[in-house]
Amino acid sequence: MGILAERPVEEEFDDLADLAAAVEEWEERLGEVQYDPRRTAGALCLCDEGCGMVVWLVVTGPERGRMWRDGRVNGTDLQPMRDADGSPLNFASWYLGWLADAEAACDQAR
Repeated sequence: MGILAERPVEEEFDDLADLAAAVEEWEERLGEVQYDPRRTAGALCLCDEGCGMVVWLVVTGPERGRMWRDGRVNGTDLQPMRDADGSPLNFASWYLGWLADAEAACDQAR
């Protein structure tokens, strides 16, 4: 989990001011690491799911063609999306699923 696991723990500090300073320093490093643009280089942001959650399509490298969910806004990390059978979700499967969901939503609205 990397930097997420390095979050300061209250029990390790005798002084709350020291804890607050350590958390502030950790949050600054977290932002620098998690939002480093190199982490999403070679990917296209395809979908905004709202509240800062987005979906990425990797277009270069070994993950090319696979979909990733970006939950950094909620304190989680970039995570590969999975098909119902647990295999990595590719663009075609994601897109066809999105179309099916959109069609179902239209049918319900009628």
